[in-house]
Amino acid sequence: MTPRQLLTSAAATASGVALLSGCTPLGSSGDPSASATPTALSTASPVAHAPAGTVDPCALVKRGNVSNAVGANLAQGVFNSALSTDGRNICDWRPENEDKTEPRVQVEINWAFPDASSHRALAEEVFGKTLDVSREVEGATDLYMTPSRHTLGMSVGDYFVKVSMIDPDASRSEGADAIIDIGRRVAANLSS
Repeated sequence: MTPRQLLTSAAATASGVALLSGCTPLGSSGDPSASATPTALSTASPVAHAPAGTVDPCALVKRGNVSNAVGANLAQGVFNSALSTDGRNICDWRPENEDKTEPRVQVEINWAFPDASSHRALAEEVFGKTLDVSREVEGATDLYMTPSRHTLGMSVGDYFVKVSMIDPDASRSEGADAIIDIGRRVAANLSS
């Protein structure tokens, strides 16, 4: 791998980690934080699961639907115990081929800090001006995307929902299409 390719790969990885982890407070206090640096590494464990009585984001969208949305074969979603807290649950989908690291998808369901406008303000502090979403997602309000169009934030009932995708090869429109498709499925299942 050339130094340029290595630098590009490292930058894409760092951006992806910030994208997936930087827009939501990691503590259970519910206070927003503008830090885009994760305080916990994303180590999903196959034995972990959403705590009883809470929404399991892995159950809100099928693996095949996530794979179709991003155009790649992804493994079953896995509850991310490292990033989930008392007020939010996170599920990660990674490539079925373990030799690949992308694309990846993450769905967060947050009930401790459900105000989408606060999440949007935080996203703007970290990533720049966010974008209004003109496409309809039934059951969702206050929709916005980050400038990369690879992260969707929205309110669904009493929850803030975030759908993120890391794929440096995906265009902005491909990213937007994928997260809107996944977001529609999550919102439909969360509101039913």
